[in-house]
Amino acid sequence: MIPKPRETAGEWWFNTRHDEAIAEVLGRHGPMSTWGRDAITEVFLHDVDPAVARANERFQGAPGQGMFVEPWPLDTWPEVPTQVLVPTSDRLFPLDFQRRIARERLGLEIDEMAGGHLPMLSRPRELAQRLVELSAAG
Repeated sequence: MIPKPRETAGEWWFNTRHDEAIAEVLGRHGPMSTWGRDAITEVFLHDVDPAVARANERFQGAPGQGMFVEPWPLDTWPEVPTQVLVPTSDRLFPLDFQRRIARERLGLEIDEMAGGHLPMLSRPRELAQRLVELSAAG
């Protein structure tokens, strides 16, 4: 999620037209606030080894409401090297959606890697390697 200055996470969903990006998923499963295990598995865990998913179940669940009402605190993006790494099979933040948001909000092209929404669970070594590579290149 790439916020605009002073934008809340709650506003971000509407402002980015996220619902349009995942209309098919929403059509199958309804609003995200109603998603059960099947939807969570399809969207978040589809490429995560089931044993890894089970080991991480205690970390799954709805995020706290506070994060959706607190605005991103800065007036402008800091002047630091920034890159956007996007998993190509993310079903919550699809590739074309992420590409558009990175261009619109940061003026950047994305870097891609294989995987779904949780590469830290499905591809931790590959994710770590890509982060090291991007850091060295930045």
